[in-house]
Amino acid sequence: MTTREQHPAPIPMQSVYVGPQAVLVPQKSAGAAVALELILGLFGIFGVGNLYAGRTAFGVMLMLSFWGLFWINFFLLFAVIGIVTMPLTWIAYMVLGPLLAARGVERHNTSVVVATHAAITHSY
Repeated sequence: MTTREQHPAPIPMQSVYVGPQAVLVPQKSAGAAVALELILGLFGIFGVGNLYAGRTAFGVMLMLSFWGLFWINFFLLFAVIGIVTMPLTWIAYMVLGPLLAARGVERHNTSVVVATHAAITHSY
């Protein structure tokens, strides 16, 4: 076994000073959030990337709103208009879901950095 096989790559973390102890907060990956949204979005499951980004309420809202609109569009298929509205809804979620998930990860990572900086400056 080589050294690389024995020791996996470390997870990037930010150290936040909270009194006498430091708390490690993992950094999130925007690529992972976008991949979750795109791959699961192909199957109509939206919002998972936002859940990963820490935006739980927004992720659940995306899931429920997509399925609500899906059923509305399904019934609109009987009036023929659903042929247009169903793919447009799916495309809108495939574009907006990953963008919002990436923005959520950026907010999470910058809030960790700001909290780290604030904790360090107030500790002296």
